[in-house]
Amino acid sequence: MRPYGLPQEDGTGGAFKRGYGVVHCLLLDTGDGLALVDTGWGTRDCTDPTPAVRQFASIVHAALDPEETAVRQVCHLGYNPSDLKHIFLTHLHLDHAGGLPDFPQAIVHASASEIQAFLHPRTLVEWRAYRPEHRAYGPKWQAHTPQGSQWFGLESAPPIRIGETEIVFVPFVGHTRGHCAVAVRVGDRWLLHCGDAYGYCRQADPVQPYVHPSGRLVEWMVTTGFKLPRKHWLTLRRLQEEHGDLVSAFCTHDAHEFGIARRSNRAR
Repeated sequence: MRPYGLPQEDGTGGAFKRGYGVVHCLLLDTGDGLALVDTGWGTRDCTDPTPAVRQFASIVHAALDPEETAVRQVCHLGYNPSDLKHIFLTHLHLDHAGGLPDFPQAIVHASASEIQAFLHPRTLVEWRAYRPEHRAYGPKWQAHTPQGSQWFGLESAPPIRIGETEIVFVPFVGHTRGHCAVAVRVGDRWLLHCGDAYGYCRQADPVQPYVHPSGRLVEWMVTTGFKLPRKHWLTLRRLQEEHGDLVSAFCTHDAHEFGIARRSNRAR
């Protein structure tokens, strides 16, 4: 993605320069089948996009390359897409849930309020960002209520155990009605996929918090549309300060964080 407002690859940028972004998804081998955290764009979004998808992709300058879809990458890694049993979604916006139809056999996990928003949009923003073509195949929904438990002192849903993998929904409501971060235990550490709770790594950096030169403009636009609260940035900074040795947090669209994750995965 090359949207305005995100930094360029060298960390610079501005309000009238296109930056560099990604759609960061996680593929999990649970020991009892595969699971995905977010799906990114789907095959049809790339080969036969609807007008709404085409318009949004044009705004963010998304490549819509079929080879970058989750289903193609699952195949390239040597897995069978039919072995993907579960999908966990931070939220159901078109660039996060477009790949659902590529995995029709998977159980789709999301917060109950997010599923409700997806199925029954109320506002113009919801009507445009939630796409009916992504649910037309009839997903197997599994709704979760992100309360009743604690995860590192934050309210959360009770842990979900699949094979050898533990997954927790942590509510970060604001970008959407039911937006959640998705925490995944990896050994004695956790990965925290924050979705769109923030968009640029420095916003949640406890050491050097920073807003990109065009970040305030972008934040104003996002806040107008989705009521994204800044309080989540403070929560994530505190989480990294107090538990950074146990938790690695990242958002969906920051290419710098994605690069770190890829290098770390290669090292393992």
